[in-house]
Amino acid sequence: MPRRRLGLFTMVIGLTGCAAMQPPDAMIPETAKSVSASPRPLFPIAPPQGPARRIVQQLTAHWPGREQTLLCVLELDGRHIAMAGLTEDGLSLFNLSYDGKILQADKNPLVPEMVAPELIIADLQLVYWPLDVLQYQLPKQLKLEAGPDFRRLSAQGQASVEVRYLSHEDAWPRKVELINLRYHYRLTIDTVSYEAVSE
Repeated sequence: MPRRRLGLFTMVIGLTGCAAMQPPDAMIPETAKSVSASPRPLFPIAPPQGPARRIVQQLTAHWPGREQTLLCVLELDGRHIAMAGLTEDGLSLFNLSYDGKILQADKNPLVPEMVAPELIIADLQLVYWPLDVLQYQLPKQLKLEAGPDFRRLSAQGQASVEVRYLSHEDAWPRKVELINLRYHYRLTIDTVSYEAVSE
């Protein structure tokens, strides 16, 4: 695959991570801004959650003038999270595993250093993890609200991310839209398959 096309896919990865992990500019010291452009986490990755399942999702990021799509394969249970990211052509972009204590990740060498798989799982957790689990980890300056059709993450009283549930399956809503108000992009999530597996 040409480097240019892979570069577009890695931009998608960076975008999907910003929603749950990158704080408003006001929360980053000026010295930190000048040293690194890497996203900074707002809260740690939440612990694994059962039941055991294998999920394949299509993630499409939309931003002014373009959009890109990748496939994300998740294997989840009460003891671990495993995630793989692939281009539409099947090129491996990254792998991640997390047991609630130790996170291990590896990436395609062409994927920039600032792009971290843990940022992607953070966005998916913002959408799918139980609300009380996420709220337990929130710093004081953040607030997470939820209703039947939405979630909203606010920083210091200002809405930063909105999640809209476009379908209402009990186990795992199939169609979801995540809107990053601060960074002006939209992420659509379409669950291709959801399979319960034995632990």
